[in-house]
Amino acid sequence: MHIQNLCHHKKPAGPYPLPMHPNAKGRDAFNADFDLEKLLSSNETLLVKETARRRVYCNGDLFIKVFLLKPSFLRLRDPGKKEWTLAKALHQHGLTAPPLAHGLSKGLSYFVTQKVIGQDLESFLASTWPNLQLKEKREIIYAFYQLITGLSDAGVFQPDFHLNNVFFDRSRGRFVLLDLHRARLFDRPLNTKERMDQLSYIMPPLWDKIRKREILEFTSLLSQKWPELKSRKQRYGIQERALKRMRRHWDKKGARKILKKTVKTRHDKIVILRSEQCPEHLLNVLLFFIKHPKKFQGPENILKNSRHTLCLKISAKSTKYFLKAYRSSGNLKSISYLFKTSRVLRTWHISRNLLLRHISTPLPLVAIHTGNPWKSIYGAMLLPWIEAGDANINLIKETLKQRKQGDRLIKDLAYFLWQMHEKGVFHGDCKISNFYFDLSSPATFKIFDLDKTKIKRRLSDRERLSDLINLCASLEWWRVRDKLTKQIFEYYTRRYINWAGRQDLLHLLETKVTEKICKRRLRIDQETAKGPRLYDF
Repeated sequence: MHIQNLCHHKKPAGPYPLPMHPNAKGRDAFNADFDLEKLLSSNETLLVKETARRRVYCNGDLFIKVFLLKPSFLRLRDPGKKEWTLAKALHQHGLTAPPLAHGLSKGLSYFVTQKVIGQDLESFLASTWPNLQLKEKREIIYAFYQLITGLSDAGVFQPDFHLNNVFFDRSRGRFVLLDLHRARLFDRPLNTKERMDQLSYIMPPLWDKIRKREILEFTSLLSQKWPELKSRKQRYGIQERALKRMRRHWDKKGARKILKKTVKTRHDKIVILRSEQCPEHLLNVLLFFIKHPKKFQGPENILKNSRHTLCLKISAKSTKYFLKAYRSSGNLKSISYLFKTSRVLRTWHISRNLLLRHISTPLPLVAIHTGNPWKSIYGAMLLPWIEAGDANINLIKETLKQRKQGDRLIKDLAYFLWQMHEKGVFHGDCKISNFYFDLSSPATFKIFDLDKTKIKRRLSDRERLSDLINLCASLEWWRVRDKLTKQIFEYYTRRYINWAGRQDLLHLLETKVTEKICKRRLRIDQETAKGPRLYDF
C-alpha cells in the first residue's frame, strides 16, 4: 500500500504480534506474520508527525517511524536500520528510548521504538520551568549536562537538535533524545571541533527559552569537563556558527513561510497584499485613499509630508491606524521602479522577514502597489498604531537622564542592534526616533521605518558602522548624557568581539558622529536664516 493512503485506510482494530528484535542474519527484523500496513491502518494508530519522506505513528506504547524510499537511489539506503544502530548505541547509556525493531517492506523502511514517558523540552520550558525553585532548576541543568556529555562520550553527533526531539522524564530526572535518523555515530568520543559544532546546534533553541544566567550556569558546568569552553573566542565561535546556519535557513525557507501567510491578489497592474488577520474594511479604506488621497490629508492627520513619503494617522471603526503612502521623487526614480521591486512591496516582505528572525516590528496589515510609478501616490500600506511619537521620545530622554535606568537602556539598545546585525538585518536609517521603547512588553524595543532596510547573508563592517553612526548621532543630539557614543560602542563590542579593543574604530565612530551633528546644525541654521524669496513679495 502506498504510504500516502496509510492514514486514511481504516480497518477494525485487533490483536497484532509485536515486532521482535532484529537478528544478525537478515534485514527484515519482524515476524513473518507481522503486517505493518494492517497495524498502521488500525483505528488505534494515530499519525503524530508528517513530512515529505517520513511519517511517525503511535500505537499504544509503540512509536513507528516509516520512511518512504520512493526514488530508486533511496532504495540503496536503510534509514530505519541506521536509526536502530544509533538508538542501540545510545540506549546502552540510557540516553534514548529502548529500540524494538527495524525492517524493510514494499519500498518502506521502518523503525519501532518504545513510547517515551515524559514531556518534550519545548512544552516543559514553557509550562513547568518558570515555576520551579532554584534548586530544582540546577538539578535539571545538571541532567541536561549529562545528556550532552553522554552524547559526546558515545560518539554521537546530532545536527537535528530541536526541543521537540528531547524529552524529560521528571520521575527519573533524566533526558532522552529521539529522532536520530540524521545523526552520525563515530567509533570514538567526539573531538573538540565536533563538540563545539554540536553545541552550535544545541544552544540556539535555548536562547529565547531560558534566562542568560541559566545558560551561563550550563556553560560553566560544561567547561569543567571541556576546558576549551573557558576561552571567550571559542564561545564566540559557537555563536557565530549557529547564527550563520540560522541566516542560511531563514534565506532558504523564509520566502515560502511569508507567502503562506500572505493573501495576494492582482487586478491588472494593481497588486494587493493582505495578512490573513486583516479585516475586509481596511482594504476598502486603503483603496479609497489611493483614489482620493486629499480627503485624508487634514492638518490633524498629517504626521510627515516629504518628497518621498506621506504619513497619516487615521481611524476606522474607532480604531487608530498608521497609513504610509509612497511617492516618486522624479522621472528617473519612476523609471527605475519599472525594473525593480517598489518600496511598498519591499517593505512588506522585509517586515515579515524581521518577524521570521524574531525581531519585533509593527507588521503591515494591508498594502497596495498601483503599478504606475508616475502616479502622485503609487503605493500605500496600513499598519497598527503604536505610540511612537513625542511621548516615546520623551520617555527615552527621561530614562537616559537616570544613571541606572539609563545604563540599562543603552546596554539593551546596543544588544538589540547587535542582534539585528547578527541576524542579517541592515536598517539603513537607524535613528533613535525609529525605535519604539516599551518597558512593559517582553520585547523592549520595536524597530520601524524599514524603507532602507536590507536583508543580507552577512553584514560588512561598513554597514555595522553606518547603523551605529546614525544611532549615536541621534542620541548625542539631545545632549542628555555624556560619552554616549563610547558607551554604546563598548556594549556593542562586548557582543561583537571582532571589534573588541579597536580604538581606531571608536575614534572613527566619534569623528563621524561629530560630523553628522555639525552638518545637521548647519542645515538647521541655513533654513532658519533664509529670508523671504523675491517672488514672495
